Amino acid sequence: MKKDIIYVDVILPLPVSGVFTYSSEYRLEIGQRVIVQFGLRKLYSAIIRNTHKNKPNNYKVKPVVAVLDEPPIVSDLQLVFWEWISEYYMCDLGDVMNIALPSSLKLASESKIVIHSEFDGDLDCLNADEKTIVESLSERSKLTVSDLSKLIKVNSLFGFINNLIRKEIIEIEEELNDKFKEKKIRVLCMLVNEKELNNIKLTHKQQQLISSYIDLCQTHPKKKWLVSDVLKKTGFSRSILNALLVKKIFSIEERVISRLFNNHINKELIKRELTSDQEHAFAQIKQAFLEKNVCLLHGVTSSGKTEVYIELIKEQLSKGKQVLYLLPEIALTTQIINRLKSHFNNRVGVSHSHLNNSERVEVWKSVQSTDKDSYSVILGTRSSLFLPYHNLGLIIVDEEHESSFKQHHPAPRYHARDAAIYLSFLHKTKVLLGSATPAFESYYNAIKGKYSLVEMRNRFLGVKLPKIQIIDIRKARLKKQMKHQFSLEMINSMNEVLDLGKQVILFQNRRGYSPVLTCDNCSFTPSCKSCDVSLTFHKWNNQLRCHYCGYVESVPSDCNSCGKGNFTDFGYGTQQIEEHVSELFGDYAVKRMDYDTTRKKLAYEQIINDFEQGRIDILVGTQMVAKGLDFDNVGLVGILNADGMLGFADFRSYERAFSMMMQVAGRSGRREEGKVLIQTYDKDNYVFKLLIEHDYNSFISQQMKERKEFHYPPYNKLISITLKHKKSKKLDLFAEQLSTQLRNSFGNRVLGPEYPYISRIRDYYHKDILLKIERDSSFTKAKEIIKAIINRLKEDKGFRSSRIVVDIDPV
Repeated sequence: MKKDIIYVDVILPLPVSGVFTYSSEYRLEIGQRVIVQFGLRKLYSAIIRNTHKNKPNNYKVKPVVAVLDEPPIVSDLQLVFWEWISEYYMCDLGDVMNIALPSSLKLASESKIVIHSEFDGDLDCLNADEKTIVESLSERSKLTVSDLSKLIKVNSLFGFINNLIRKEIIEIEEELNDKFKEKKIRVLCMLVNEKELNNIKLTHKQQQLISSYIDLCQTHPKKKWLVSDVLKKTGFSRSILNALLVKKIFSIEERVISRLFNNHINKELIKRELTSDQEHAFAQIKQAFLEKNVCLLHGVTSSGKTEVYIELIKEQLSKGKQVLYLLPEIALTTQIINRLKSHFNNRVGVSHSHLNNSERVEVWKSVQSTDKDSYSVILGTRSSLFLPYHNLGLIIVDEEHESSFKQHHPAPRYHARDAAIYLSFLHKTKVLLGSATPAFESYYNAIKGKYSLVEMRNRFLGVKLPKIQIIDIRKARLKKQMKHQFSLEMINSMNEVLDLGKQVILFQNRRGYSPVLTCDNCSFTPSCKSCDVSLTFHKWNNQLRCHYCGYVESVPSDCNSCGKGNFTDFGYGTQQIEEHVSELFGDYAVKRMDYDTTRKKLAYEQIINDFEQGRIDILVGTQMVAKGLDFDNVGLVGILNADGMLGFADFRSYERAFSMMMQVAGRSGRREEGKVLIQTYDKDNYVFKLLIEHDYNSFISQQMKERKEFHYPPYNKLISITLKHKKSKKLDLFAEQLSTQLRNSFGNRVLGPEYPYISRIRDYYHKDILLKIERDSSFTKAKEIIKAIINRLKEDKGFRSSRIVVDIDPV
């Protein structure tokens, strides 16, 4: 029934600030999706943020075109969370909507070209290109701009289109396509019983097909048989089945099924008793939650933190609550999903970037549902924060120290750990942060009493922490005791471990074959056309690749600079390590786990499963192998180039390196004492002494003194501002203008502007400005001042050509 005109403020999935007002004659609710026109022609699906009766006076209000949802698809609580993300991380609300909603729930129209309704069909006045278009439209009725570009070759395609519009030969039509389609299967159903078959005339083959189908149904009485499976199992042709369909002996029904992994475990759910250490930690966490909303669980590697998480999850599920279990990497979800399913069966859902768009929609709908078959536990990476939880009881952030929880591109540049804490505040629930090497900020909050702190100091079942040994490869190279990238100690230890039937993990935090190729004659190094960085050599396909923009070229046969000379590779990545390990240990199965080998959807799962099952003896990997994976049979972990992690000009480099090495070391000896070998040119660095002793507390104490002295987190908050421009001189001018205005407000809290180590990426030059804001100052006020300064400078047309990226709490 029609109502009085109301007005709705909507969020559009575009990088535009604020909300936009439209009118409607129908009652609408906050969180519904509606179709609205934005700009001259484009249509978008938008989310209703507010409804009111305040008609805007300064512009003509467009009407809502259509309503997509009956019940709202986004809750009011989610919208409050979106607004907090937008405000805290200084980004547009449309940016948040873009990452929060699955792509299939965001619709945008596509421009189609059609014959103008007033065109009389006279082709005599048209040139050859115009005739081609009209004739094609008479055959196909609609064309996209892409179709048009294939039909004709003109200098300015859009100018040509505009000319045809002015002549009233064509017009533009916007077409919306719903991207989400339910997955359907075709099931074969028998319409008659065996007695009725006696009255129907059948050929011998038709009778055989029917008998085979009946046998299949009796063997698997609960199974719904797909048409394709019946034909495959019985071996009969489709024409025989078609004849039986005509005789109405069978029918084919379309049924909607889920795309999601839904493999029920046909055995009793696992019940495992906690050890005394785990029981103690569990009791301490429950007590801590009575006093604080956030608890940090600091447990050494392999202390059994996951079992404690599982007990906490059980407690929440018994209360009818939902649980969010956050992990930094997809690789971890692969292993932990099996452990959770062994306890909670199909109440566990998974959410990460390797799901396709339709799968993400199904996860969204399952989390939103209140049905008993819906997901109660969501295991996911950072984007799963945005799912529509309606009864959230606990958030677990495992490996909370990981930088992968920070979104770097595109906006919003949020940190999932910090956002999870705010989400828990909205849901009036608790957050458990877990790590063997907590982030400095988290540890600081714990020792200052903002968070509770629970510690697990012993490994599961009392297994000793791995023995860590430092290898001085400076000496080894001088004595010519290196084979490729391996010291003799590393090779001998690998042989010993492999002879015992144990497995080896080798860690090298650089992918590719070699980071640099250099001409032997003139020292020329191939570099990226769009970035100030050398191209990384990938030997398997003989390519040079930029790891920043994706630019690829073949390895030149002759030097581009001098025209002669061979190329020599310097440095090494995981591809080269894999090749040399295969050469030295030819009798053993070697596999690589890095970004290049895990791009396919199930690649992580396959590699991890093969390693768990013993089909891989030596696993070579980047930081993927360091993050919480649990393998029973690893006897040795080798870190091949520790100096590569310590040498970055970044105040966090030692924190990252120590954490990474302690974490990867923790993959060794999880059921009996293991061994860790670390190769370095700088064996006297204090970091290695503390690593040998597994002394995280002394390390963090030493680093905290330096952080305090130089005003870095956790004692100060950071805001990073990056300016980008295609012309370096203009960038210098704009950066100087911005930094001057910032200094007028913030004084010596402003550092820069400076060119970063890699100063040009994707043809844009970069300059960085860093602000250090005291913890006892108003961070909100500081952001308001920065926003006002940037907006004021953007009023200058010249300044608008630069891109500005503001990163709150950069990591």
